[in-house]
Amino acid sequence: MPCFERIGCRARPGGPPAARLSDPPLTVHGMDMNDPQDVAAAFWAQILGFTIVEEPPAPDTPLGRVLAFIVEHGEDALRDEHIEAATEGRPLLP
Repeated sequence: MPCFERIGCRARPGGPPAARLSDPPLTVHGMDMNDPQDVAAAFWAQILGFTIVEEPPAPDTPLGRVLAFIVEHGEDALRDEHIEAATEGRPLLP
């Protein structure tokens, strides 16, 4: 098995290290419309029905409710049930 197929090795030979669950989340700094990759990502996001925004989500949306839960209870308290509850409009219980 080549190195790039094993856990803990680079994603591909000479490439960046593979992401792990313990890695810190990526920081998104807005889109650069002079970068062809960002332009393509924005185009396909719109084709698929997504809206790209740089502001935080409204607190009454499922994502806003999940983020508020994380602020109050911590990221480690978040489970799949909380995502389902937020999507269905139910309260997020700790």
